[in-house]
Amino acid sequence: MQVISVISTKGGVGKTTVAVNLGGFIADAGLRVLLLDLDIQPTLSSYYELVHRAPGGIYEFLAFNKRDLARLSSHTAIKHLEMMLSNDEHRQLRLRWIAPAKGETDYA
Repeated sequence: MQVISVISTKGGVGKTTVAVNLGGFIADAGLRVLLLDLDIQPTLSSYYELVHRAPGGIYEFLAFNKRDLARLSSHTAIKHLEMMLSNDEHRQLRLRWIAPAKGETDYA
């Protein structure tokens, strides 16, 4: 498996656009692609039509170490292109990550 990361600290520079187009091109070539929406402002699901929306996503993957792609990966209308969508609507993941610091620090 090859991993391609599209990263920038600046918003609005086209990270998601580059990722979805690159993923689409690779899938069109017949290779299996999984796009992960790890953006702080998730919009990945708005780019491609979903034919199946998974019950889980990034939250379960990161917070609970779930690895069952059948429950985490949403299928697009493009053959070979799947997406693991951001589903942390209440921002619980960040709170979960900093919970161990509670009682050890005054501010986080």
